[in-house]
Amino acid sequence: MSNRTIIQNQVRCLKCGEEIFSKHRHDFVSCSCGNVAVDGGMDYLRRVAKTQEFEDQSLSMDPVDLRACKGAVDWGKETKRNSLGIALAVIRALRVSGLLNLEKFKE
Repeated sequence: MSNRTIIQNQVRCLKCGEEIFSKHRHDFVSCSCGNVAVDGGMDYLRRVAKTQEFEDQSLSMDPVDLRACKGAVDWGKETKRNSLGIALAVIRALRVSGLLNLEKFKE
């Protein structure tokens, strides 16, 4: 994951079906059946597992693209946009960065 920023540190346990995520550094979270645990928040990815029966659902992105999304949120707040206006500003930032599947936005 070189030169990328973790934006979601999450796994889904394939034994119990639970999706668990780590919110911050040293936030060690286990699924209800104890098969898998996550740790590290957005600082690092750590997995502790009894079996390989889990699916990694973590996401990361280029720091430049993440800054563009943060900038869109800041712009929306500064210009007093409502939550929809802020969400649309972020969608525009993602589109400019090429991170949107534009097919999903067509009829």
